[in-house]
Amino acid sequence: MVHSKSWHDQRLVEIPHFPSEILGNTRSLFVYLPPDYHEKTERRYAVLYMHDGQHVFSADAAGESWDMHVTADRLVAEGRMDGILIVGIATVPDQRLNEYFHEHPNMHLAFKPPFDGDRYEAFVIDEVMPYINRTFRTLTGPEHTAMMGSSAGGIVTYNIGFRRPDVFGHIAVMSPYFVKADFDEKGELREIPFYHRYGTHPKLRVWLDMGGAEGAFMEKYAREEAERLVADGFVPGEDLMLYLHPGAGHSQSDWAARAHAPLLYFFGRIGEPEALEICGDDIVGVKGPLKRINPVVTYTSGFVQTAMRGTYTVLDPQLLEVKPDGTLIAKSPGTTRVIVQYGNCTADKEITIVDALPERVNVTVTVKVPASTPTYPSLYAGIEVKPAGDGLYKGSAMIPHGLTFTFKVSHGFGRHERLKPDSGITRRSFVASSDQELYYEVEGWEI
Repeated sequence: MVHSKSWHDQRLVEIPHFPSEILGNTRSLFVYLPPDYHEKTERRYAVLYMHDGQHVFSADAAGESWDMHVTADRLVAEGRMDGILIVGIATVPDQRLNEYFHEHPNMHLAFKPPFDGDRYEAFVIDEVMPYINRTFRTLTGPEHTAMMGSSAGGIVTYNIGFRRPDVFGHIAVMSPYFVKADFDEKGELREIPFYHRYGTHPKLRVWLDMGGAEGAFMEKYAREEAERLVADGFVPGEDLMLYLHPGAGHSQSDWAARAHAPLLYFFGRIGEPEALEICGDDIVGVKGPLKRINPVVTYTSGFVQTAMRGTYTVLDPQLLEVKPDGTLIAKSPGTTRVIVQYGNCTADKEITIVDALPERVNVTVTVKVPASTPTYPSLYAGIEVKPAGDGLYKGSAMIPHGLTFTFKVSHGFGRHERLKPDSGITRRSFVASSDQELYYEVEGWEI
């Protein structure tokens, strides 16, 4: 059943057509072996299990690669992490969301069943893990076993971690699909939280993150859940790490860029804080939406996290107050500076306070497609756009002020526009800072 690919002396192993009696299907497993695996034949290794396994080590037409083998090799070579095994569990076409969603009453408000998360969980624990432990030299027990996933793979990671902390001692929940946030026919935002909150504090280390340019996958969802976990007993900087990644979108390349941090948290040495930067909005209204600043701490190892608690000083406290969680309380229009301290690191940022900011702004998007494009029910261009005749798609939405969208125009999951290599543009982007009308022209579609 085991097949090796010609990569790094056969350290990337594919197990094709891995069968599941529980799910009644087959899929590939991809296994990364650490650099010294074939030399230190008495050594056993901790294991990281990852969802969407077809993208863990390579790209395909539906997505880029996380290049986890590159990141793991680098961290081992730098002496920042011990060698581990990484197991990528591929998805089955058209079954991804079914398998990644556990049954829960709120799920029925957002999606149509079936929800096979419990059976997928059993597949991983009762079929995949025993095979991996029989076939490779692994360390067993929750202290040596981690799970990582993004988007819908993030919510299944969250659920499995909290349901089975006796199996998994570390979970990386990246850009989790906790809330179905979309826009109705009138362009009004609808938010349906559909994940289960456990309200428990098992022996589990949690990495939780979100990008600052993920559009409707909002930073606030990750931050709110992190605060709830603190209320459950988790301690920031110990068994809970939050990272709000400024400017990151919702793609494999974005997750790849920060995957080193949970690897260091679970299996390596994060070092000491060496730099601090205050990210986030630099304008807040006395009236208007809630704003928070994002203090990002960088460590000597390259590890990064958002400081959930910091020591804040406002130079003009008559204008602004900052809560310990970074919430800005505007008092009067003007400009002042905020200073934050975390450990031995300090940073400052100028904040402008205005009388009012709108809660939401109106964004209209028009997309022109090539004449050869079939008529799709809708396209995605930050927001949903629908056919408007003459090769145009159009849509409008009332978007929360300050929300950033980074994307490619798409006509379905993994079906993106083809951008010209010489254009210098890898993705589209806009910030909902004011009412605006946007126009994009698609040159062609990826095959």
